[in-house]
Amino acid sequence: MALQFRVASKLFGFYRICSTFRCNRVECQSRLMRSLPASNVPKCTQNVRCISSQDTKIIDLNYADLDPVYVPIKKDEIEVQGVEDVQEDQHSMNLDVVIKCKRKALNHQRNQRYEDFKEIPLASKGWKNKKSKDDYFIINIYNDEYLPQSRKCLLDFQSTGLSQPIIDILKKQKIINPSEIQALGIPSILKGKNTLLAAETGCGKTLAYLLPIIQQILAHKSKVKVQNQFNSPLALVIVPGRELADQIGEFANWFTEDLPLNVKVITGGHTKRLITNPVFEENDLIIATIGALSKLTTTGIYSMRYVRHVVLDEADTLMDDSFNELVNHFLSRFHFKTGNGGSSNLNLTQLLLVSATMPTSLSDILGGIIDVDNLNKIKTDKLHGILPHVQQKFIKTNLGEKPSTLLLLAKKLYKSNTPTIIFCNKSSTCDWATMFLNENGIKAINLHGDMLYEIRQGQFKKYQNGLVNILVTTDIGSRGLNTIRTKHIINYEFPHYIADYIHRCGRTGRLNSGIDGKVTNYICTNNEIELVQKIELAARTMKSLPNVNGNITKIRRFHILNNLENKVRDSTN
Repeated sequence: MALQFRVASKLFGFYRICSTFRCNRVECQSRLMRSLPASNVPKCTQNVRCISSQDTKIIDLNYADLDPVYVPIKKDEIEVQGVEDVQEDQHSMNLDVVIKCKRKALNHQRNQRYEDFKEIPLASKGWKNKKSKDDYFIINIYNDEYLPQSRKCLLDFQSTGLSQPIIDILKKQKIINPSEIQALGIPSILKGKNTLLAAETGCGKTLAYLLPIIQQILAHKSKVKVQNQFNSPLALVIVPGRELADQIGEFANWFTEDLPLNVKVITGGHTKRLITNPVFEENDLIIATIGALSKLTTTGIYSMRYVRHVVLDEADTLMDDSFNELVNHFLSRFHFKTGNGGSSNLNLTQLLLVSATMPTSLSDILGGIIDVDNLNKIKTDKLHGILPHVQQKFIKTNLGEKPSTLLLLAKKLYKSNTPTIIFCNKSSTCDWATMFLNENGIKAINLHGDMLYEIRQGQFKKYQNGLVNILVTTDIGSRGLNTIRTKHIINYEFPHYIADYIHRCGRTGRLNSGIDGKVTNYICTNNEIELVQKIELAARTMKSLPNVNGNITKIRRFHILNNLENKVRDSTN
């Protein structure tokens, strides 16, 4: 990875370089010796290699070299034409520049507008050309003083209608004021309305539904005295993944010590044991993955007759074609409320949908279960938008150079103890990247859906508790997990869909975690470039991201069928 430079000023500094000289090795050394005082003459190392190509001698230093070669040159006389450092200092950016490009003519200033009917210049437009390698642009919409609207304290918890015992427990957890989605969502849920909570990632949606449900469970238990309700919960929280179920269970357990509340977490991996050797106990709130809960309900281990609240957390994922048939069948067990709640619906079930993207197939999936038109939809203004407080860098690179580029950045983050999540699209790539980093002295763990239950269990906990600072995962680690300590996201393999990109970026810059999160994206293929162009265009026009559809399976099926039709059409022509 050779860096070419030219001389232009007079301040001296030391730079690690790989350069091309049109002279032989002896001439290079003699010229360097004559230009320096004796005390500053660098020692020759074995890491410098001379490769002959006609009359050209190249001094090359690769990533495997251990001893850097330092050549004193004039500091301001360097115009680097190679790969910029992947870690761009957020504070060094011009606060008036929203999109900073390697080619400064393409920078986008704050409040900059483009003429109608004219093509908007994009830094990523020419990235399909091989010469665009090492080009980049950075999206950094707001500076360090900016606080997103969804993070601002609009009200206090007393005004939302929560009871004082719940508020006191929140204070113990150092949660004093509600976020925007909490201030808007809690009153609607307390009124018994079927509600959709749609807000950007990391803004406190879990507590927005968990707090009012706990309050209503306690109120129901105080009014209705029913004994021996073993394995008969009053509320369900249904999630797509095990790690998310465990995480929500931790939040719910905040309230079990001081309040008469029983919480149970059910995940897959040991369902057969639960069926053959069931445990019967009082459960007020069950948090479960849809597969495990459906099996245990079908076999009669758990009864749904007293359920008054059902939550679909990460609803866009649960309504994916890979889940929706199972979800639809399970929800058909309940009689949900109609209209805006009320006294006539006291014995009916309340449905809550929670998502970071607006589900696109509500009517298709839930049309036969609830009146979708009467669903109370609460969403924030940054839904489907680029996270304004998270710096996002897009780097055009080649497939062959991605491993070495990843290693350089990972080493820097590892040495600075920066909590980092590296995303891959495939489980095999996830395993390889983890081994690759560990073999190079970087402690990392992996997480994906193809891991054995015994191995997968507790992997995310190690990262969350700070036992390891680098987690390599697939999109299973991008849905709903409270990665509050994460400061850097690396998309080693760029996601195929906008919805996945939104979820991945949401693992940093979360509520109460500061606004110093960063995202680094490596872009290679034409499909990735087209997706990046849509993101850059949305950033330049300050519009929402296009085609945000959480039903990934449906999109994949459409593309496969479309490709097959094109092949058949081409073969017949």
